[in-house]
Amino acid sequence: MKALPLFPVYTVDFVGSALMLILSFTTFYYAYQLKRNNSESVFFMYLFGLSTAFVAFSISRSMGHMLRFVFIYAGVPQWWQAIAPFSGGLNSICFVVIAILSLVYPNVGQILALVREDAERLKRAKEELEATNRQLRELHQTLEEKVRRRTQELLASEKKFRRLFEHSGEVIFFCDAEGFISDINPSGVKLLGFQRKEELIGKPMWSFFAEEDDWEKYLLATCQNGFIKDFETRWITKDGREKYVIITANAIEGESGCEIGCEGIAKDITNYRRMTEKLIYSEKMASLGQLAAGVAHEINTPLGIILGYAQMLKKDFKDQPDLVEELTIIEAQAKVCKNIVADLLSFARSSNISRPKEPICINRCVTQTVDMVRHSFKLENIKIKLHLSANLPKILGNEDQLRQVFINLLTNSRDAIENAGEIHIWTYTKAHRVFIEVGDTGRGIPSKIKDKIFDPFFTTKAPRKGTGLGLSVSYGIIEELGGNIEVFSPPTAQRHLDYKLNTVFVIELPVYYG
Repeated sequence: MKALPLFPVYTVDFVGSALMLILSFTTFYYAYQLKRNNSESVFFMYLFGLSTAFVAFSISRSMGHMLRFVFIYAGVPQWWQAIAPFSGGLNSICFVVIAILSLVYPNVGQILALVREDAERLKRAKEELEATNRQLRELHQTLEEKVRRRTQELLASEKKFRRLFEHSGEVIFFCDAEGFISDINPSGVKLLGFQRKEELIGKPMWSFFAEEDDWEKYLLATCQNGFIKDFETRWITKDGREKYVIITANAIEGESGCEIGCEGIAKDITNYRRMTEKLIYSEKMASLGQLAAGVAHEINTPLGIILGYAQMLKKDFKDQPDLVEELTIIEAQAKVCKNIVADLLSFARSSNISRPKEPICINRCVTQTVDMVRHSFKLENIKIKLHLSANLPKILGNEDQLRQVFINLLTNSRDAIENAGEIHIWTYTKAHRVFIEVGDTGRGIPSKIKDKIFDPFFTTKAPRKGTGLGLSVSYGIIEELGGNIEVFSPPTAQRHLDYKLNTVFVIELPVYYG
């Protein structure tokens, strides 16, 4: 076997090759550990790749050198010659890879710097997004709280409005642009004579106005000015009754500004109106009574003188028939004037005749009065029907005066019927008051004169058919007894409508508890 030259050099080469393998694998192991623990680090991945290339190079280089000595000492150098080109090629490839990795490292540093800058920007963006997200969450929570609080306020406001709408004593109504009712509160339903709100929804508002001109004025003011205030008018209820109302309303505008309807409040002033009319009428009657009393007292004296002298002259000239006849006419007309004066005094309640008051049974007084006139009324085909309540309490008054009142009312009913009809009389008690109702099937009282029928000397009868003092005297008598008398033409109570009555006089008097 041939001895190798340069034995120490070969020894160092062999040992160095072995150390290269050990060191390369150790480096590879640590690089692998660093990459595994920092899997997202580009730098450690670069070190791992570089160490892998060194492992490949050390295997190629060291194993090649070591196998060379093994094959030579084993006596098979031809084997080394067979694998030497492959070992050299692999060494070249590993050198190229290591060189490339070494040259790429600076660029990798730049890339890593850019990556770090991008990472920093992403980190700042993330922090900004997190801050914005926190603000949005806080704003969302605040907004939710505001929405919740606002919703509660709206619900509370709606409940207040609904309570006001449902429980208000005034009429609250809403109409659409065409004038049809879209909503109305229970007070409005009751005032208009309906049972349920659904019966009113969709009905035209103008159908409840008694005067068409009033609706046109209401509509014109609402459309032109956008509102109407304290507009007084009359409404007709479902059962035909009249209600005086005062309306304040506003036009409702939509988002585009056009008017889409109106909303309003109506106050029922029927009782106030009636009380005002009664007060005005009472003041007028008081003034007329004072005037009538003064006139009656001034006329009564000369009338008494005329009547006395006429009676004296009749005795003095009883033997002259023509003169006596003329004096009789004077005497008769003077008595007529005296009766008128007596009625005036009665109307004014200033008569010197003392009329004692005593407890009176109304049913007995009505029955006696009817018995007095029933026969004459029957001749004119007029029936009188009584509807008298039993156990009616007594009132304090003068029976002759009450008979006079009943006779006046029956006479007026007879004149209104003219030929063939019915007169109905009711008596009943309510709230410590006694009521007497006298109604007839006559022609009724025109609305334009209804407010004048209690005025002295007002009459619709032909000349010499009446003085126009009957109702005014009756008014004075009832008022003197602490009562009240009203007329309804047409009436509204169902019992009156059942008998087709056109006029009803209602008298109310205080109950006597003595």
